[in-house]
Amino acid sequence: MEYKEIIRKVVLLLPEPKYTRLRNQKLFEWMNQNAPGKRVLNLGSGIGQFDHYLSKGVKAINVDISPSIRNLHVIADAHFLPLKGDCFDIVYSIAVLEHVQKPWVVADEICRVLRQGGHVVVELPFLNVIHDQHDYFRFTDKGIRSLFDESRFDSILEQVSAGGGSFLSVFFLEYFKQFIPTKYLRALWRLSMRYAFCLLKYLDLLIDSSKGLRITANSFSFIGRKR
Repeated sequence: MEYKEIIRKVVLLLPEPKYTRLRNQKLFEWMNQNAPGKRVLNLGSGIGQFDHYLSKGVKAINVDISPSIRNLHVIADAHFLPLKGDCFDIVYSIAVLEHVQKPWVVADEICRVLRQGGHVVVELPFLNVIHDQHDYFRFTDKGIRSLFDESRFDSILEQVSAGGGSFLSVFFLEYFKQFIPTKYLRALWRLSMRYAFCLLKYLDLLIDSSKGLRITANSFSFIGRKR
């Protein structure tokens, strides 16, 4: 067996670190406390990689643009939701609005389908590598607030979801990979370094109370109540 095939098989056998980010859990704690029994829209549900943070009591209508996703209830473009207005208690959307071409239009749609007093729950990246063919935007905390502004939403929670260490864990892996000439050597590099770089996220614990944490944030979360 050639060494290239050995490398390929070893790479396939060893699982990726599934979640590189060291997350602030307050957003998901809020969902677990407030979403059970409510009418929840999971906008951009995807493959459900964040579902394990939610309790079994949180039941949602899953909406996504891709028809191949399992457990999907509605296939729709988030810019034009085929849903009645004022019909949801919570619109929950994690790492989605960076993948839409007009996030301000999607924010208007979220506001439209929410009942008065309903909540928008979002998490969006600030520092991150390009991670999808449809990857258009990055958001500061103020950028998120501009989508869900004070004229329409009262702020319930604004926070750094993940710090700069979580960004570095991905950035270093992708950056240094570009210096490696062949795909087989890149696979070997990824195999040997992905777990080591993943440990960088724990640096965020040392500066968790720093006032400057937001300056190098990997992502931000926002929960707002519709006026």
